[in-house]
Amino acid sequence: MKFKFVPMNDNYAKTMINEWKYENEYSIYDYCNEAEDLQENKDWGFSKFAVLNEKEILVGELTINFFREVEENSDDDGYVDIDTVKDNPDVFYEMWIGFGLKPNLTGIGLGKEFVSACVNFAVEHHQYKGDYVRLGVAEFNKRAIKTYEKSGFKVFSEYDGEIAGEKVKVLWMRKSQS
Repeated sequence: MKFKFVPMNDNYAKTMINEWKYENEYSIYDYCNEAEDLQENKDWGFSKFAVLNEKEILVGELTINFFREVEENSDDDGYVDIDTVKDNPDVFYEMWIGFGLKPNLTGIGLGKEFVSACVNFAVEHHQYKGDYVRLGVAEFNKRAIKTYEKSGFKVFSEYDGEIAGEKVKVLWMRKSQS
C-alpha cells in the first residue's frame, strides 16, 4: 500500500474520534480518548498528519513531537511545544513519533510498511538530523512491539505511565538514523 501524508483536518479528526474503535485491551488507543489533542489545529501540518492510501481514503495518523534533553530524575519531561521548535530551528530536539492505523487494518501485515513510511516522512518533513527517532508503546501491546522491532526499533528504557486513564508499563523504543 502506498501512503500519502497530509495535514490533519477537522473532518479526518472527527472521523477518527467518532468511528475508529479498537477492540478489547486496545481500546485505550481509541482516539476519543485524545480528542482535544487531535483537534488542536495549530499542530496540523507540523506535528499532526492524516495518512491516506492511494485512493485518498483515511487509513492512519502520524504525530510528531520534540523533546529536549533533561536530567534523568527531573519532573520535567522535556516536551517542547511546536512554536518553540519553529522559533528555534538551530536548536537540537529529539524526535518522538506516534501513529495509529485504522482499526480494521491492524493485524493484517501492514504494520512494518506503515511504520517505515511514517518514520521516513517525519524525518524528511522536519529535515531531522538526530541520531534516533523514538516512540513509546504499552508493554502489553506485543503486536506493535513486534512490528516496531521489525522496523528497526529497540527498547532502551521503560517507565510506569498512563494511557487513557489506565496505568500501564510503557516501553521506550528508538531507531538509529545512521
